[in-house]
Amino acid sequence: MTFQLPTELIEAEERPGREMTERGARAAGTPFISFFTPEELVELARQAGFAEVRHVSAGELAARYFADRSDGLRPSSADELIVATT
Repeated sequence: MTFQLPTELIEAEERPGREMTERGARAAGTPFISFFTPEELVELARQAGFAEVRHVSAGELAARYFADRSDGLRPSSADELIVATT
């Protein structure tokens, strides 16, 4: 599953965009209400009964899927993954 990091954990240059997105979502009636640190979400997954839980950071995703792009495109530092199995 994907999850959003708290604002203070994302790269500084992305924070104004996050804040603008949050304002727009709130104005549309769909506010962002949940942000998690990777450690919190790993623990929640374990408490829910998942046997194996792995955090995949935005940095890992960038290195794996975006490293050789000539246009500089890369994923947001705010979007991360948890991979969990039973």
